Amino acid sequence: QVACGVGRAEAPVRHGAALPQGLDSSLQQWGVAAPGQRQALATRLRGAAEAAMAALLAAEAELSPQQRGGARARTDLLGVDFLLACVDDALELVALSTNSQRCLETCLLAEAMGRAVGEPPGDLPRLLAEALLHRAQCHLVEGKDILLIGAGGVSKSFVWEAARDYGLRVRGLGR
Repeated sequence: QVACGVGRAEAPVRHGAALPQGLDSSLQQWGVAAPGQRQALATRLRGAAEAAMAALLAAEAELSPQQRGGARARTDLLGVDFLLACVDDALELVALSTNSQRCLETCLLAEAMGRAVGEPPGDLPRLLAEALLHRAQCHLVEGKDILLIGAGGVSKSFVWEAARDYGLRVRGLGR
């Protein structure tokens, strides 16, 4: 989901101080009148955000669980902040940062504002609920001892990796 905050060039845009609005509305305010141009920019933005997230996840995959911050590290909900700048009469995307809380709050606010004026609901509330439920389930089992009997062979090795990532101590009994 994309939520935009519009600001002045001489002052930083703050998530909490800018009223969120959709990308299409923001681009129209900037004078991008052609729907095709707005759609092309939205496609570029999505591609750039996905590339930034893929790079972040690839870098994270190289780290040990402790280097990532341990079992309570939160990278399941991330946002990418971009600056849209006019350079030589062309709109350019500049990735600024990744974060979890501010983007999420802004997107939820934008979604709620949209529903208030009749926009159909998006996927964000469902995705947020799924991520928070997953966090809660992990928290419930964190640090617990679990005894597995007949836990399977090599084909189930992903279970052991997930258990380690959740902070579980797993003990197994063979047959």
